Formats: sequence, C-alpha cells, structure tokens
Amino acid sequence: MEAVALMRTRYDRPRNNQTDSLLQFDSVQPSYEHSHEGMRVRRLRGFDSRTGHFPARIGDQCRLAFSAGGVALSARGATLQDVVRVVYLVKDASKLSSCGSFASDALGANRPATTVLVVEKFDRPEIEIELELIARIPEHALSA
Repeated sequence: MEAVALMRTRYDRPRNNQTDSLLQFDSVQPSYEHSHEGMRVRRLRGFDSRTGHFPARIGDQCRLAFSAGGVALSARGATLQDVVRVVYLVKDASKLSSCGSFASDALGANRPATTVLVVEKFDRPEIEIELELIARIPEHALSA
C-alpha cells in the first residue's frame, strides 16, 4: 500500500489558515535543497495522510517516509535508485532494525551511504523516525 505524500513546500501554504494548521502542515512536509547535480530532501516523516496521524510503530513510519521520499524525488526527476546517502534520525536506535526490510524494499539494489543520528525528541511526540535523502539528479532530468 503506497502512501499519499503531501507535496507542497512551506512556500506553497494555503493562505488565511489558522496558525495551528500551518504548524501542523509544516511538521509533515518535506523540505528541499538543490545543487547543480543533486538534491537533499529533509523532514521525510511517516505521516499517514489517510488517517491524519503518525502510526504508532516505527516500521510503519519508516515505510511511509520512504514512500513519501520516492514521491518527492520523482517530482523532481529522480528516484530512490538515485539516492547516494540516507540519514536516519531516530529517538531510539534499538528500534531501527524494524526499518531494514522497508529500506531494502524501497532502495532495491541501491546501497547508499547511511548515517544514523539519535535525537532526544522531535517537534511532535508521536514521531519516531525522520529521513533525509541525498540524491544525484539524473542527467536527463537536468537537461529537461
């Protein structure tokens, strides 16, 4: 089951919404940085847009975060096969092993460099994991 990723950036926010709605919107939106040949997608979180909540299990959050990452990359001409580094931010590193199968499924034969950062907390207590993907943008996407 694929996640439906919200693809607005913080600059695309709807106008005239209450501050609380904007804060919630920002907490589930990825942010992007581009360079000449690559991009970094940060704040990929396992938000389930169907239920409007973060799943309780880190494995489910990881699966949804990778799915959102795939959508975010494809919107800019790249795929998860173009990822050269994955940064996992987690509250409890001992739970990270439950993400292994989701990472393998998402990345396929691609084996990017990996960094794990343990954080004390996220801006929302229900968040267990956040991903950052660094990808090379394929040449065909650069020339388009």
